[in-house]
Amino acid sequence: MAGRGEGNGAATMAGVATGGVEDAYGEDRATEDQPITPWAVCVASGHSLLRDPRHNKGLSFTEKERDAHYLRGLLPPVVLSQELQEKRLLQNVRQFQVPLQRYMALMDLQERNERLFYKLLIDNVEELLPVVYTPTVGEACQKYGSIFRRPQGLYISLKEKGRILELLRNWPEKSIQVIVVTDGERILGLGDLGCQGMGIPVGKLALYTALGGVRPSACLPITIDVGTNNEDLLKDEFYIGLRQKRATGQEYSDLLDEFMAAIKQHYGQKVLVQFEDFANYNAFTLLEKYRANNLVFNDDIQGTAAVVLAGLIAAQKFVSGTLADHTFLFFGAGEAGTGIAELVALEISNQSKVPVEDARKKIWLLDSKGLIVSSRKDSLQPFKKRYAHEHEPVKDLLDAVKVIKPTALIGSAGVGQSFTKKVIEAMSSINERPIILALSNPTSQSECTAEQAYSWSKGRAIFGSGSPFDPVKYNDKLFVPAQANNAYIFPGFGLGVVISGAIRVKDEMILAAAEGLADQVTPEHVDKGLIYPPFSCIRKISANIAARVAAKAYDLGLASHLPRPKDLVKYAESCMYSPIYRSYR
Repeated sequence: MAGRGEGNGAATMAGVATGGVEDAYGEDRATEDQPITPWAVCVASGHSLLRDPRHNKGLSFTEKERDAHYLRGLLPPVVLSQELQEKRLLQNVRQFQVPLQRYMALMDLQERNERLFYKLLIDNVEELLPVVYTPTVGEACQKYGSIFRRPQGLYISLKEKGRILELLRNWPEKSIQVIVVTDGERILGLGDLGCQGMGIPVGKLALYTALGGVRPSACLPITIDVGTNNEDLLKDEFYIGLRQKRATGQEYSDLLDEFMAAIKQHYGQKVLVQFEDFANYNAFTLLEKYRANNLVFNDDIQGTAAVVLAGLIAAQKFVSGTLADHTFLFFGAGEAGTGIAELVALEISNQSKVPVEDARKKIWLLDSKGLIVSSRKDSLQPFKKRYAHEHEPVKDLLDAVKVIKPTALIGSAGVGQSFTKKVIEAMSSINERPIILALSNPTSQSECTAEQAYSWSKGRAIFGSGSPFDPVKYNDKLFVPAQANNAYIFPGFGLGVVISGAIRVKDEMILAAAEGLADQVTPEHVDKGLIYPPFSCIRKISANIAARVAAKAYDLGLASHLPRPKDLVKYAESCMYSPIYRSYR
């Protein structure tokens, strides 16, 4: 495939003596008995090698490596295995009681020993995922200026208008395959954090590598700084961004146009650009504007939709019928809510062979002004109008549940505790097994807790949430809450795009990712009340999702890496980045 040839050439030009097997990226995957000589090691002193996070192994450098690379005396005499290093670091991280301190410790590790960071994260993903991403990353972004130590990613501000291509050339890596970009206006449920939103692209790309196997050097986090409307940040002496109100209108549009053009010119059309945490009005506009001619993906719209759809498909294993037999009520009609609704409608359309317009009639949305109905059409944003059904106005969520009688209640409004006891009791009176998804995060924004959902429904709720919750014991039965975490979808989705060389993202590929995730839910998981498989096997899950996405890209004629591999699951697994230390000559 093209990627292999390009990788070999790049390796040769860089002076890499590859002793192992190269993956789809041209990344050397040598094992301990297949030594390599990275060009950086050849030209660097031992002191520089210890400061290079990609090649640093700390106390795991062997006696021969210490002699060959002038490390003798720069390290204590003991030689430790990577496993023992990992054990020690996990103990150190666990000693911190404050989640933000754990986050900072892991970020420090990433900056000094990349492979050890990823091995620690992969091997302890269920414990450390809430640290490197939701919910702790939200606090990290709020305090990013105060905890700032070393720049991560690329910062593009209004000051660089007209020079974005030049900035991209400043980034040391030339073979980029996934970019996560934010403008910081809607960070999680925390609002406008401006330039300090960089924690989100950094965290997302760490998960692309740990969970999806996309190599770290192929990932580029970017923050576009157009100012902030957060008065507290503008007054904060430690704020790291532009001290001005947000640019809007043509000035904003021109900057994004220049950015997208520069990305395509510098990296080509096969680099995946993932928009992250843009405000609703920009998120939809940018996705629609660029998706026809660029390889773009919005995780808040498409990724969230895919993971929720997967949960709804898996929930059918608890109840009879198909998605078309359900009635869905969404509390929240922003980018997440409407994105989920549209993907659900598309899946119902595909399953039932009915027009998508008819499928939408099974879906109701409620925003801050009440139920979205036809009498409100003139005042609705375009993406809401398609769900404005004929009905009397309804202002209150509880009233909406009573009159619509949904089988599934899905929250994405970021309004904490909005699924009250009366709401859940109403859902339970309508349904034997009510589907209740409290998707808003961080935890403080969740529509209800797992304990509330199970106790108020008398243990009958099929529950999922955006933030993690501990298992709940009710009437001597242990319920394991399922977290509808986007990390189930976007790493595997990105890997599928990369290994197929896809040039566009189509809705069919998003559906394929959702169906691939749902298929990983086994009868054993259902017995525990799970609508998602456990995160402990996330790399296997990601490989299966990647295979589904790649297969759909090939079927649609959008894949550029030819010929098509015979076994896409095995091929995806073979392409995944390994954090195991390599031996240096």
